[in-house]
Amino acid sequence: MGRSKKRTKGKQRPDKLPFDKYALYQRAVQEPEADIEFIDETFAAHFDRTPHTLREDFCAAAYLACEWVKHDDANRAWGVDLDPEPLAWGQANNAAGFDESQSERLTLIEGDVLDVRHDPVDVIVAFNFSYYCLQTRSELLRYFTAAYGNLGPGGLFVLDIYGGPEAQELVEETTEHDGFNYVWDQDEFDPIQSRMVCYIHFEKPSGKKRMKRAFAYDWRLWTILEVREALSEVGFAPTEVYWEGTEEKTGEGDGVFTLEESAENTESWIAYIVGIKQ
Repeated sequence: MGRSKKRTKGKQRPDKLPFDKYALYQRAVQEPEADIEFIDETFAAHFDRTPHTLREDFCAAAYLACEWVKHDDANRAWGVDLDPEPLAWGQANNAAGFDESQSERLTLIEGDVLDVRHDPVDVIVAFNFSYYCLQTRSELLRYFTAAYGNLGPGGLFVLDIYGGPEAQELVEETTEHDGFNYVWDQDEFDPIQSRMVCYIHFEKPSGKKRMKRAFAYDWRLWTILEVREALSEVGFAPTEVYWEGTEEKTGEGDGVFTLEESAENTESWIAYIVGIKQ
């Protein structure tokens, strides 16, 4: 999990929102409806059919996996994460109210994404820059090889990525949401190792309560070219980049991603990378 990818609109009333790090994170950072729309449209464009099986790697509380199951009665999802705490939270909260059919179509697995095997799926995702925890090229290749093996023929591997000059700066950005503030803290950056240490803090608007270092990340800042070359090396062909546009007035991302082969650099940018298994 990591910095905000999109500007989200929370569905829960601010006065009812618990000061719980997983609930706040999902409100501030994730927008599964937009991710699912992107996945469906991109998959259909390549394979002329609708995807129905999805695996969410490094899933934490499995928000996307749960929403995938709810999105279509034919959908099934797996969520894989090493940490039992967010998995338990996701089962108790994101899967709360599931009927019997939905429960049967969701499988949450405490395990290593390198080792977990099951029936091939249509789509595998690693979102919120979660694969940045893999800090060497050999680790990245091992993970991409495992993902390739868990996809069926005619499958997509979808990652998100961020960068730009600001990604290497030591900055603390505060985003205001109804009932709380989200603080993204880039605390360390080593330009030789391309290693970064980041934190997420949450605070009440009054400033009287702060959840310091609710989440901590020790990451490698990968580039689009490095990721695409690694994907190609393990068999994904072709690979594609979907670049987020910017709002003319603010210069901020607009949440619209278009297929591009080159782009103008900005202080901070976000994109999807798609690996295609024919």
